[in-house]
Amino acid sequence: MNRRKFLKNRRSINNSILSTKEDSVLLASAKIASSKAVRSSMALGITIKVIRSHEIISINPDASIQVLRKISKPTIDISSLKKGMILERK
Repeated sequence: MNRRKFLKNRRSINNSILSTKEDSVLLASAKIASSKAVRSSMALGITIKVIRSHEIISINPDASIQVLRKISKPTIDISSLKKGMILERK
């Protein structure tokens, strides 16, 4: 293996390791921020809207739950997909 290929492979390995570390930090900070937002909203008496099991749910400060809308899950035929295909949503 020549030196240029070695350095290129080494950089890609370092970038993948770095991105996983950055991803984990980003996920952890998002969890903390969302839990703080939920706590603050409940303390201020603000209704929270979340998505659970293909439904949009409204959670009131008194902990009552109301289903606002159901989200349909699109069916995709995976058997016809090939590597490198471009998918477009209509």
